[in-house]
Amino acid sequence: MSPVEWVFTVVTLALTLYYLVHHVIFGSVIIGATVHVAREQRWEDENTQALTFSNPLAPGVSVIVPAHNEEAGILQSVQSLLEARYPSLEIIVVDDGSSDATAQRLIDTFDLEERYVPVVEDGVQQVGRTIATYRSRRHPGLVLLRKASVGRRSDAVNAAFRLCSKPLVCMIDGDSILEPDALLRVAQPFVDDPTVVAAGGVVLPSNGSTVERGRVVDVKAPGTMLERTQVLEYMRAFLVGRAGWSAANGLMIISGAFGVFRRDVMAEVGGLDETSLAEDADLVVATHRLLKERRQDYRVVFVAEPVCWSETPSTLAVISRQRRRWSHGLGELLGKFRDMIGRPRYGRLGMLTMPYFWLFELWGPVIELVGFAAAIVGIAFGWIAPWVFVVFVAVSFLLSIAVSLAALLVEVVAFGRYRRLSDMAGLSLAAVLEPFWFRPLHLWWRVRGLIASLRGEKAAWGVMTRRGFSETP
Repeated sequence: MSPVEWVFTVVTLALTLYYLVHHVIFGSVIIGATVHVAREQRWEDENTQALTFSNPLAPGVSVIVPAHNEEAGILQSVQSLLEARYPSLEIIVVDDGSSDATAQRLIDTFDLEERYVPVVEDGVQQVGRTIATYRSRRHPGLVLLRKASVGRRSDAVNAAFRLCSKPLVCMIDGDSILEPDALLRVAQPFVDDPTVVAAGGVVLPSNGSTVERGRVVDVKAPGTMLERTQVLEYMRAFLVGRAGWSAANGLMIISGAFGVFRRDVMAEVGGLDETSLAEDADLVVATHRLLKERRQDYRVVFVAEPVCWSETPSTLAVISRQRRRWSHGLGELLGKFRDMIGRPRYGRLGMLTMPYFWLFELWGPVIELVGFAAAIVGIAFGWIAPWVFVVFVAVSFLLSIAVSLAALLVEVVAFGRYRRLSDMAGLSLAAVLEPFWFRPLHLWWRVRGLIASLRGEKAAWGVMTRRGFSETP
């Protein structure tokens, strides 16, 4: 065997082992997610939630809504919060330097008047200058904070955090709509278990669905293949990924689009990192580190029932920027907390979750591209038979399709939000087609994000075009 053939053989064996380990770990995550969702469904107790709703001692929730040029959907988002079922609630909307009518629409619609709102000095800082604060005459719990933008969602959240007066803090995006019981359900773990410090719910695309008075009244799969593919991505990420990692007590990410944190813990870690692109995951990992080093019992949980509906990109140009940003942010996050990776001191997060994300999520696209290149070279020089490559690609694609269909099955069986046969057929077709067109594009976007993080490029959020929610007449 020549040196070149020997190197090729070693690379081939290493890649085979890589994919084997990946599928074994992710298979375990799928099993854990199934058990987690089934347990939630089995023990779902409406009476318990009713008691929480009627209990005046239930922990209050401050909802932070950062908004930058969100005039298309901000009214529906705030309306959904005003109609939320929760006993003690305050809503703080941050107009983060919008150049559109975001602030004015809020002022006119909810009768806001300029008024001083006290700031809590607890170590969390903001960078952008506060312009004015407003409070609603009709809804005393609704506050608007206008500030100068520094191009960071994290700074808008930190500015609102300084105004929060409740023991729990919830963050949602300005283009999002909460289901009426969502806050009640996501806050329930804090009531049941005092060691819970953070909880996340499900985020699903609102594209294609119909909204009435801030409530999604008709859930429908979107019409384009790009948007349907994102529905499947979100199902995989939440109903499989985060449910599985939560079951393993190694949850690393709670989406900034719908997450609840204990205010005292969030203040202790200094709020969101203003320099981070992955500020939501950064907050979760910082919380893990703080409490692990303190040797304090705690839990970070995922709740599969409550849903936050959020608008997702409808064009390739916008989604490419979003995915590059996500990959860039993951690289920054794992680089910042690299001393936690592989250390037993940080439990399953350090020994399992973070190594998995480093090896398979961050570097996975590069390794996959190297694998395809090696296979092509091997076929060209006759070192491997073409049928071996075909079988390998077929198995890889079939596993990808199977995971998507498994996530869709969990959604249909456990929650039944997409009830139309046409929706299930459309989403199933998207699952089958995704590996052939979206996966290559996604690999390329992730590689570009990884390169940006390795080069230390300055993180940027970019522009997200909003269409707003589709409302009934």
